[in-house]
Amino acid sequence: MQNPLFLHLSDSATSIQIDKLQGASDYRSWKHDMEIQLTANRKFGFVTGKTAKDETDEVKAELWELCNNMVIAWIHNNVSPPIKKSIHYYTSVVDVWNHLEARLSISNGSRKYILNRQLYELKQNSASINDYYTQLQGLREEIDVMNVYPKTVSPTPDMLAFMATMSKCKEESRLFQFLNGLTESFRPQRSQILMLSPLPTVEAACALIQ
Repeated sequence: MQNPLFLHLSDSATSIQIDKLQGASDYRSWKHDMEIQLTANRKFGFVTGKTAKDETDEVKAELWELCNNMVIAWIHNNVSPPIKKSIHYYTSVVDVWNHLEARLSISNGSRKYILNRQLYELKQNSASINDYYTQLQGLREEIDVMNVYPKTVSPTPDMLAFMATMSKCKEESRLFQFLNGLTESFRPQRSQILMLSPLPTVEAACALIQ
């Protein structure tokens, strides 16, 4: 396993490139993408504080400082100029991360409401089928991430049947949302899809219409 205090010679402030954070509206998706990148580079422990500075070992302490500053540089490079100004003088990744969380995080209830409203109101309009589906899927995925369900260790046959039914209902709901947002020019295709038995997945319906 790669040591979290290891930095490759090719690592630089631009080694990580994701969509720049603009504000509260895109904070959750930005945070998710940044967590993936930091984890892939074995540096997420700097954000959580798990990878602490070893004050008893001068060499390790120096390596920690280098890595800490590199992670701060990665964050600086992936936020908008106004946000960068607000975190410019922080010297600890934990402090940077906590500041962004406190400033930009929206409560689950508020964010779920916003996402569901956007989902209900989303229409294809002038977008291509692929772009419309991508927007729809992005909203659904963020909502799904925020919904935490209890784990079932030893499900009974009745529970498995119930879960299968719920999964089918959820898939049908996704299909209906997709079809509902299509422009009226796709009315014939929508009617044909709704006559199919069983109903296709939303991915299959998207492929059929394209």
